[in-house]
Amino acid sequence: MLSIAKSTSPIVPTAIKSRDWTKASTPELQSGSEDESDILDAKVKEHHHCKQVKREEKQCKEEVERQACEEAEARACKEVEQKVREEAEHQVRKQAERE
Repeated sequence: MLSIAKSTSPIVPTAIKSRDWTKASTPELQSGSEDESDILDAKVKEHHHCKQVKREEKQCKEEVERQACEEAEARACKEVEQKVREEAEHQVRKQAERE
């Protein structure tokens, strides 16, 4: 038969407890709910601010693009009007030469 080996050193049960640092007694290690809410509020405000900035940048970009498009259309209209005017003057000169 096999005998159970006995250790020569006594086994002392040690109380190993995991520490919850949120329940620590020192205020530096405690996480205060007020601090957490302040942090969350700051993060929410920052998030909203970032979204606002992005929205404003997008609106500014769209406004610049719209103005550029309007200016291009205005230039194109002026060029067409100028060509029509030149063509009309050319036709008037041709007719004047014939008479």
